[in-house]
Amino acid sequence: MSFLNPLLLAGVGAISVPVLIHLLNRSRVRRVAWAAMRFLHISVERNQRRMNVEDWLLLALRCLLLALLALALARPTFQNAAAVLRGRTAVTGVVILDNSYSMGMTDGVQSRFARAKKFSETIIDAMPGNSATAIWLASDVVRGLVLEPTRDLNLARKTLREATLSDRSTRLFPAVRAAVEALRRRGSSRKEIYLLTDGQAGGWEELSETIKLLNEVKRDIHLNLILISDREEHNLGVSDLRLGSSLTPVDQSLRFEVQVTNFGHDDARGVAVRLAVDNDPPSDQTVLDIIPAGAAKNVSLFTKLRTEGYHAVTAEITGDRLAADDRRTLVVAATRRLRVLLVDGHPSRDALENETFYLRNALLPVDSTAVNDFYIEPVVITPTELAGTRVDNFPVVVLANVSDFSQATATALDQYVRRGGGLIVFPGNLVNARFYNEELANRYGLLPATLGPLMEAADDEHAFHLQAKAYDHPLVTLWNDPAAGTLSSARFLKAFRLQPIGRKEVRVVTRFADNAAAMVERTVGQGRVVLFASTANSAWNDLPVRPAFVPLLHRTLGALLEQRNKALNIAIGDRFTLRTSEETLGKDALITHGEKLRQYRRIELVENQPVLQSEEIDLAGTYEVTIQTEPPVKLKFAAQADPRESRLDALTEGQLTQLDSVATVVHWQPELAWKQSGPANTGSWEIWRVLAWIALVVAVTETVLGQIFSEPK
Repeated sequence: MSFLNPLLLAGVGAISVPVLIHLLNRSRVRRVAWAAMRFLHISVERNQRRMNVEDWLLLALRCLLLALLALALARPTFQNAAAVLRGRTAVTGVVILDNSYSMGMTDGVQSRFARAKKFSETIIDAMPGNSATAIWLASDVVRGLVLEPTRDLNLARKTLREATLSDRSTRLFPAVRAAVEALRRRGSSRKEIYLLTDGQAGGWEELSETIKLLNEVKRDIHLNLILISDREEHNLGVSDLRLGSSLTPVDQSLRFEVQVTNFGHDDARGVAVRLAVDNDPPSDQTVLDIIPAGAAKNVSLFTKLRTEGYHAVTAEITGDRLAADDRRTLVVAATRRLRVLLVDGHPSRDALENETFYLRNALLPVDSTAVNDFYIEPVVITPTELAGTRVDNFPVVVLANVSDFSQATATALDQYVRRGGGLIVFPGNLVNARFYNEELANRYGLLPATLGPLMEAADDEHAFHLQAKAYDHPLVTLWNDPAAGTLSSARFLKAFRLQPIGRKEVRVVTRFADNAAAMVERTVGQGRVVLFASTANSAWNDLPVRPAFVPLLHRTLGALLEQRNKALNIAIGDRFTLRTSEETLGKDALITHGEKLRQYRRIELVENQPVLQSEEIDLAGTYEVTIQTEPPVKLKFAAQADPRESRLDALTEGQLTQLDSVATVVHWQPELAWKQSGPANTGSWEIWRVLAWIALVVAVTETVLGQIFSEPK
């Protein structure tokens, strides 16, 4: 036997009150010698025994009444009561429904999630009268549809029917822990957790913690684990989709890398893979001959973006029983002409001496007749013109040997980068290193490194070079292939010794042969900054005249634009966050996802930046955003699910045995009914109502006997 309110057992001590009163009344008796008393003494002696019995009986009844009241308030329960008694005990429960996307697996007719919802209703139907239950959804987050247990079981049933599947992954321990904490606060004698899931092993990475917790509370709280799954041997999924091209110009062939993974236990043959833009028919497709069990294959598919703006590119395979991973979407922003702002820190009448001469020609690697049709448009300005230039009109800004600039310009550049702009910095002999270090690096946090002392070679024979191999940054891994040429042939006579700032978002792109950093990049907000150690012209090095300079510069542009695209492609469970222009501040934005989602958000200041934020995203695919300006600004973003959720591995027999030691594990079958499958000996019987009725009977009996005993004899 246990007590739900053990502190109230202290009330049993009230038994001492009538005993003390009885003893005190006896101590107040005074013997008085009186002649007439001898006649009463004879009568008292005749009735003394009967009166003592009456007094002791009333005292016992009063003590029993107080003891019964104290016990009733302490609410005693009998654990492991017989099933007949258990059936009469009200339940306080939490129904936890796994709504991760693996629960979307079907048997060809019905999904696991749909079966789980129906079976949850049978659990509620089997609950005794006066029971209460909460309804929660669990994936990698816990969400309460009915947060606290309610006795309105019709509401619980309705909520279950309206529950929806998400594209999130599975992590069940937080849901079990939260349910235990919620039930600990309840005073019920029978506390049950009903967890309905498919038993996917990936959702039980914290199995040992779960078993430990359930073992600690098993006397008071019981877990019923209902496994809603049928064995599935086959599942293919699009596990990754990436842009393989550096830039995304309109009407240019773009390469996308698609990864297809065989999560099944048998080899998959003849796997058709398609690539489509927006809602158009597939623009490219191929067939993979074979994907071994548990393996992944990559394939390159090509397409063109026909219009400027935001496009959803989708890779898709033939559908199987888990539809959620049969397609994957990536949003990219297409530009008809990529305008790059080049700030020339040392304009000269001699074109070869201009800081941006080689930059401009590398950005336009075509003859003069094709310049106007090329998709990159370099725009050259002087440092004095930078203050009056609207940098938001340019996806990328390049500073070439710019000495310094005003505080207002530095602030504008900082905000531009954090909104998603790209910044490339080439130093030179005019650069004010102190300004770059104190302002751009330390104060604004823009630069990925500070400018250290100059490294100088005595002459051409002692020139230093870039590393020749072992490139690990995506910008330069191209040159790990000897057929692509080399970066190490370039000679450097001068360069700043870059001192990378110790932050996780700072990465060295490439180094000199002596391991000093030659090119460093940093993510800042939704933008990216790349810092070179030497000049953009041939004053300090001959890299600009080397064949590798053009692809290096174009790949750098692609990396900067990729960072902007990253803000448009988020993982399921993340919030969509987009830094916008000042004109949109205070405006409303409508976010839609087909017919499934429609929400309004207002663009507000976050860290002095206009920011559009959504709630956490639960569904994969394309989202459309309309900002209510004049004219409206329209864009898209996409959310991708975690491919690990596609794994078919289930809990092993050993793991199920471990769970069975602290919970009741039930394997769902079509004919299963909870009244038949529920555990028969794990409940508890609460007897406070019985004690309260007995106390009432004792009180009435004591009152009646007291009245009878007080009558004259």
